[in-house]
Amino acid sequence: MRRPSLRSRLIATVLALECALLAAMGGAALGYTWREQLHAFDLMLRGRADSLLGQVHDAEDIADSVTIYPAALDLHKGDVWMVRDAAPDRPGKSGTGGRTIAQSSAWKAAAESDLGNARKPRTFRMDGQHYRGLVLHGVRQIDADDTSPGIARPVTIFYAVPLRPVHQAVMRAARFLLLAGMLLLLITGAALRLLLRRGLAPLEQLSLAAGEMTPRHPRFRAPPGALATRELAVLAGALESATQRLEEAFRRQQEFVHDAAHELKTAVTIVKSSLQLLGSRQRTAREYSRGLETCQADCARMEELVQRMLQLARFEQEPWGGNVRCDLAEVARDVAVQMETLARIRGVTISVVAGSSAPVPLGDDACGSLVANLLLNASQHTPAGGYVTAEIFTGREIVLEVRDTGSGIAPEDLPHLFERFWRGDRSRARTTGGAGLGLSICKAIVDSCGGTIRVTSHLGEGTRVVVKLPAAEGSSLPEPRAASETVVR
Repeated sequence: MRRPSLRSRLIATVLALECALLAAMGGAALGYTWREQLHAFDLMLRGRADSLLGQVHDAEDIADSVTIYPAALDLHKGDVWMVRDAAPDRPGKSGTGGRTIAQSSAWKAAAESDLGNARKPRTFRMDGQHYRGLVLHGVRQIDADDTSPGIARPVTIFYAVPLRPVHQAVMRAARFLLLAGMLLLLITGAALRLLLRRGLAPLEQLSLAAGEMTPRHPRFRAPPGALATRELAVLAGALESATQRLEEAFRRQQEFVHDAAHELKTAVTIVKSSLQLLGSRQRTAREYSRGLETCQADCARMEELVQRMLQLARFEQEPWGGNVRCDLAEVARDVAVQMETLARIRGVTISVVAGSSAPVPLGDDACGSLVANLLLNASQHTPAGGYVTAEIFTGREIVLEVRDTGSGIAPEDLPHLFERFWRGDRSRARTTGGAGLGLSICKAIVDSCGGTIRVTSHLGEGTRVVVKLPAAEGSSLPEPRAASETVVR
C-alpha cells in the first residue's frame, strides 16, 4: 500500500482545518443572519398587527360596539389573524372573554392557545407549518367629540405570519456560504499545492542527495537549496558531519583491514617460505631445528598481532567505569618491574614516580595495558643510555605523564599517532617488533572511561605523553604525600 506523501498530508491537514474554520464561521454567519432576519420579521409582524388594529372602528349601533369592514382590509395572503372585543361583559364571549369581531379564513382555535398571551413574538407550528405570531392589546375610542373623550373599547389582536420567508433567506445565505466555501477550498488547495511544491523543493533535493549515497561514496553533499533554508540547514549540516565521520570510519576500517591483512600475509608468507625452504632438500637436524625456531618466532609474532587486534576491539566496544577500579600507581610500579629485562636489554632506565594511590575507573587488565604500551613504546624509541619516566599526579583527576629522551617524533607524524597500524618509520617495524597498534589501544582505553590523551614531541628532544583520567566513582583521594620512585635499569 502506497503511503501518502508529505505534501498530500500537509494539504489535507490545511484543508481540513480550513473546512473546520469555514464551518465555524458559516455557523456563526447563519446564526447572525437568522437573528437579523427574525428581528426584521418581528418588526414586520408588529407593523401588520398595528395596521389591523387601525382598521377597528365604531359599529355605530346602540350597543356602542366596534367592528371591522373586511372589504377595507389589505392584508397579506397566508397571514392568520383574529380580532376580539376584550370587554368581558359582552355577549358571545369565549373562554378568554369577549366576542370575536373578525378573523381570517385560515384561523384556528389552536393558534390562540399556542399564542396564549404572548405580548412578544412567539414561534409555533400549525398545519405542519411554522408561524410566528403575537398578541396585541389595544384600545379604540368611540363616540368621541369635543365635549367627551368617548368610550374606550379594549381590543385584542391575534396575528401570525408564516416563517417561510425567514427560512428561505437563511437557506439562500447557507447556499451562498457553501458555494463560496467550496470555491475558497479549491483555490486554497491549488495554491497550497503550488506553494508546497516550491517550499518543499529543498527537502526533495535533500532526499535526492541522500539517495545518491553509496558504499563507495558515502559522503553526503548538501544541495544549495537546503543550505539556504534555515530549517533545513541544521539537518543538512548534521548529515554532512555524520557522513563525513562515517566516511572517515569506512576509510579507517578499510585501512585497518588492508593493514591487518598485509601484516598477517607477511607473517604467513614468512612461515610458508621457511617451511618451503626446509622441505626443498634434505637437511641436517640442526638446520631443521633452526628453521623451526624461525617459524615459531614468526608464529609468535603473528599470534601477538592477532591478540593486539582482539584487545583493541575489546577495549573499543567494552565501556569501563562503574564499580570497576584499580590503583594506577600500583599498576605502574608492577609494569615497570615486569619490564626490567627489556630495560636491561635495551640499556634504558625506566622509573615510576608516584605519591599516594591513584584510583581510576579501569580494570587491572586495561590499566596494565595502558601503562605497558606507553612504557614499551617509549623504551623502543629511546637509545641506550636514555631515560623513560612515568610520573603520576593526583587531584580532581588522575594524570599519568610519560617522558622519554628518545629521538622524538616529526611534527607531520603527530596527527597520525593514534591511527591503527600507523608507523612513522615503517623500516623500524622489524627491529622494534611494533605493529602500530600500541597507541591505538591506549586511546581506546582512555576513551572508554572518559579520559584524554595528548602527545607532544620535538625531534632530538624526546616525547611527552599526558593521560588524564577521572578518579574512580566514590573514591576519596588521600592527602598528597612525598612521591616514591621505582627505578628499573
